[in-house]
Amino acid sequence: MVPLGAFWAFLQAFLLLAGLALAAAALLLYYDPTIRRAVKIAETYPQPSALPVVGHLLHILKPRNELFWLLRNLHAKFGTRFAIILFARPSFNLADPHAVEAVLSSSKHITKGKVYDFLRPWLGNGLLTSEGKLWHSRRKMLTPAFHFRILDQFAEHLEEQGARLVDELEAARLARASRTAAAATDVAEDVPEGAVDVVPAISRVTLRAICVTAMGKVGFQSSGDSAEEGEKTYFESIHRVGTGIVHRLVRPWLWMPIVYKRTASYRQLFNDLRTLHGYTAKVIAERKALLDDPDARPHDDGDSKRRVLRPFLDVLLSAQRDGADLSDTDIRHEVDTFMFEGHDTTSMALSWALELLGRHPEMQDKLVEELEGAGSDWDSVSRLPFLDRVLKECLRLRPSVPFIARQLDTDAVIADGQIIPAGAAVNVNIYDLHRHPDFFPDPERFDPDRFLPDKEQARHPFAYVPFSAGPRNCIGKRFAVMEMKLLLASVVRAFSVRSAMPAKLDVIADLVLRPRAGVYLELTPR
Repeated sequence: MVPLGAFWAFLQAFLLLAGLALAAAALLLYYDPTIRRAVKIAETYPQPSALPVVGHLLHILKPRNELFWLLRNLHAKFGTRFAIILFARPSFNLADPHAVEAVLSSSKHITKGKVYDFLRPWLGNGLLTSEGKLWHSRRKMLTPAFHFRILDQFAEHLEEQGARLVDELEAARLARASRTAAAATDVAEDVPEGAVDVVPAISRVTLRAICVTAMGKVGFQSSGDSAEEGEKTYFESIHRVGTGIVHRLVRPWLWMPIVYKRTASYRQLFNDLRTLHGYTAKVIAERKALLDDPDARPHDDGDSKRRVLRPFLDVLLSAQRDGADLSDTDIRHEVDTFMFEGHDTTSMALSWALELLGRHPEMQDKLVEELEGAGSDWDSVSRLPFLDRVLKECLRLRPSVPFIARQLDTDAVIADGQIIPAGAAVNVNIYDLHRHPDFFPDPERFDPDRFLPDKEQARHPFAYVPFSAGPRNCIGKRFAVMEMKLLLASVVRAFSVRSAMPAKLDVIADLVLRPRAGVYLELTPR
C-alpha cells in the first residue's frame, strides 16, 4: 500500500507539471500573431478580472451545478457581449441577436468550436463535428433524408411511442404512489410524495424512437442481454459519456491527452464507448446484410401508412453502395451522431415542456381544449396553432442545448462595426439570448402568444435559435418538432400535469439543459 503522504506528494507534483505544461503552451500560443491579435481585441470587451497566463481559469473552476449560473451571472454583469480568456485562448460570449447573426448566418464561420473536439472520441467526424468539404458533402448527402415527405413515414411510429409513453408514465405514477419505487429513486426532501421523475420514461421512449428512425432497429437486445437490459445499458452509457465529456471540458489540465488517458474518467469513457460503438457497428452490419439480400428485405404491404420505413442508415448505406467515399466507420459516426442529437435533446425538451405546462395550469387547460377538438394523428396535431406556440415558448425558456460554439477562421463583423477576430472561439449563449428583454419583454414570463405570426415576423430572426441557425442549423429540426408535438399531445391528453420543481431552475452544466436531480411532476389521469 502506498503511504498517503507519498500519494499526495505525487498528486501535487503531477498537477504542478500539468499546470506548467499548460502555461508553456499558452505562452507559445500567444506568440502566434493571429492569437495575439485576438487576445488584444478580447481585452477591449467587458470581462471579469484576469490573472497572467491562466486568464479567467479560477472563475470557471466551479462545481457543475454552479457553472451554469456562473455564465448567467457574467451575462447579467457584463452584458450581451463579453470575453473570457483561458491560457491565451480568447472566447467571445454572445447573447445579442445582431452579434449572433454575424457569426451564425455566414458560410465563412462554420467551424465548430474546440469544445466539440471532446465529442470526437464518440462521434468521430459525424455531421455535428465535421468541418469544411467533409461537412458540406455529408450535409448535402443527408439533407434529402429530412424532407417532410420522407419524415412523414415515421409519424405512425411516433404516434405509437406517444401511447407507450403514457403507459410508462402511468406505471411510474402507480409505482410511486405505492412507494415501490421510493427506495430506488433519489427524491429531494421538498418533492411531494406522489411526484414522478418523468425524465427516465421520456428518455427511454425517445431513445426507442430514434433507434427505429436512425437505424431501423426495434430494441437494443444484444448477445446475453434481454431487450430491457440492452436498452438500460445503452441509455446509461450515453448518460455517462455526456457527463464525462463535461467533466473533462471544465478541467483544463484534462485537455491534454497524455494527462487525460491516465485517469479513471478516461477508462470509464473507453468502456462506455466500446458499448455504444459496438452496438452501432452490429446494427450497421445487420442492416447491410439485410439490404444485400433481396429475399430478406421488408416489402411494402400496400398500406400507405405502413410502407417500409427507410431509416437514415439506409441513406448512408445506399450512398456507400453507389460509390460514395463512406467507410463503415464513417457511417457509424453519422449514426452515433443521430442517436445522440435525436435522443437526449428531445427527451429533455419534452421533460421541460411538461414542467412548464405544470407551472401554468391555465395554459395547459387551453391546450387541452385545443387537443379535444383534434385527432391524435400527425396530420391533425401538426395543424394545431396553440400547441405550436406552446412548444416554441417552452424551447425559448428551456432550450435543450443552452449554448453552441464556433471557431472563427476569419473576422466576424457585427452590424455596429465591432469585430470578433479570427482565431477566437465564440460561444452563443442561447439561454441568455432567448431572454433578451428588447425582443422578449418580461422574459421569464411564460407567454406562448409571443409566437403569434405577426410578433414572430417583427422580431429579429436571430433572437430565437433553439435549433441553431444559418448554414449549420439542426438538420433534424423538422423531425424533432414532429416527435415533440406528438409526444407532448399524448401526455397532456392523458394526464393533468403539475410541477413539483423548486421555483428556481436547478440544473447542472452538461451537453444539454439537464436537471440536477430529475424533473418531478404530479400526474393525475384525466
